[in-house]
Amino acid sequence: MIKFSKLAIAAALAGGFSMAAQADPVSITTPNGVVSGITAFDWAPSPVLAQNGNQAFVDLANGINDGVAGARGNTFGNQFTVYSQGRLSAFLGGTGATAQLFNGSGSTANKYEITFELAYDEIVYLAIPDGGENLARFDLAATQTNNFFRIFVKDLDATAASNYAAGTGFNTGTLVFEGTIGAGGAGTTSTFTASTTLGVVGGDNDASNGTGPFQGTPSVTGSGATPEFDLLTVTPTVYDLNFWNVELTSFVITNISQNLPFQSVDASAVIVGQVPNIGLVNGGTVIINDRLVAAGPDILFQTDFNGVAQGIPEPGTLALAGLALGALSLARRRKA
Repeated sequence: MIKFSKLAIAAALAGGFSMAAQADPVSITTPNGVVSGITAFDWAPSPVLAQNGNQAFVDLANGINDGVAGARGNTFGNQFTVYSQGRLSAFLGGTGATAQLFNGSGSTANKYEITFELAYDEIVYLAIPDGGENLARFDLAATQTNNFFRIFVKDLDATAASNYAAGTGFNTGTLVFEGTIGAGGAGTTSTFTASTTLGVVGGDNDASNGTGPFQGTPSVTGSGATPEFDLLTVTPTVYDLNFWNVELTSFVITNISQNLPFQSVDASAVIVGQVPNIGLVNGGTVIINDRLVAAGPDILFQTDFNGVAQGIPEPGTLALAGLALGALSLARRRKA
């Protein structure tokens, strides 16, 4: 079992009337009409890139601490950047133009699509490789160089749909929300159980949508979940009232999971403009001369999450919750 804390990466959003004591359904105006009564957003499984995440853990395990400050004020470690992109799969509780939402299958004629992309900087401040149970802890970096959360909507009669294999089309269309991600509270504990044998990165096995370039690359395998987490905040910089018919207030992400191999989606060739560098083994490490060595600096994995709307008296803010990520770098194999 691998344990680690606070690594925030996935994103979604919802809203409610700020004057309401309880959560109110969300209403939006899409290119194909209004969708009302939305109680949650169900995002499709999505690829996540921890750029330099594997190397950051390995360096710290080898006693190299770059001293980058964490947002909590008492953590210092090695920095890496989290990137993710994805497509909305379904509205929960919504009525109206729901059938026209493109979820990745079938024709795109008379359809629209809602996508997201995000990035922000994390540090790993504790890394203990210890056989079958390794430990790492993470924090949001105090100074953010890469930090954004964006939502796009587009008419697929005018613009091509996103493509997970290629990693394209997630930032096209109309930008309806953008914000910067801030620190949360005390952190969260998550688990990732790695298999003792290697597999491959995998993919959705649907060649009609293209094939990701990492599908056959050897990879650490396993699965994990985030049973509890604390909120981060997103301060809006762009907010399109032509799309949101209610005041955007908050969002809580639930049912979080992370998995390898990829099964429901391809590991994208490009994620938010970044080309993954996972080396010969995704998330792999070996021990050479009593030192941990990363197979590649980056890590790729698949995640899935849902979002539930919440009403809180904070107009113009959005709550964002985290997923566990760095565990893939913690599975190690001793060189024969």
